Amino acid sequence: MNMSPTTHPQDRTPPLRRKRGKGEAAGAPVMFPPDPDPEPGWQPPLPLAQDLRQTTAGLHERTETLLGLPDSIADRADYMAWLGHYLALYEPLENRMAAFDGWRELGPFDPDPGHSRRLIRDLDDLGIDARRLGRAPAAVCPSLANFAQALGARYVLEGSALGGKVILRHLQARIGDAIGPATAFFGGPSHPEAGHWRTFKAALDRFGDEHPDKRADVLAGAAATFMALLEWFTPFMAERRA
Repeated sequence: MNMSPTTHPQDRTPPLRRKRGKGEAAGAPVMFPPDPDPEPGWQPPLPLAQDLRQTTAGLHERTETLLGLPDSIADRADYMAWLGHYLALYEPLENRMAAFDGWRELGPFDPDPGHSRRLIRDLDDLGIDARRLGRAPAAVCPSLANFAQALGARYVLEGSALGGKVILRHLQARIGDAIGPATAFFGGPSHPEAGHWRTFKAALDRFGDEHPDKRADVLAGAAATFMALLEWFTPFMAERRA
């Protein structure tokens, strides 16, 4: 048998309402105050990719000036030395980056960017066993405490790959016969770089929008990676210019 619910006195207690202010007509709808205006001078945050570019512009310029590519590579011996020095830093760095979850959720990105694989392929084409080459000390590589910092590090590596084809064209014009097919690193991945870069920047912007509390870590990871490049290549360049 269905029974009507028992009605208790407290069930008839009217909901709490804001007390009407003086001058408010009875029966008029009670309006809550509007959201406060933003602070004077407040600006919405930049898209994360743009923020990264602006924040690291000085470090980017310092790195390009230090490396001086493509003019710093004069012959086959130079080319082999550069590839080996890049591999020494990139391989441990990419291993640290790939250890984090989150790449698949970010977009169509392999956790391993593949720069080290291409360096090893080039060195093999030049007759060098990459396994016999040294690697950068762990202290030189950015520590990358979380995925956001790894994302910042990847921004640096993906961005550097954009200029690789330009560098390679200059090298092939001068020493193309000497380096032969060993062009995978500067030639870049098989996908079109421009489209991949746009996809990556869009993923960065989404990450920044969805995780505003992690933006600082992304910026820190990018800055630490530029600093690692500067630290690793400064003595290398000093030795070559001596």
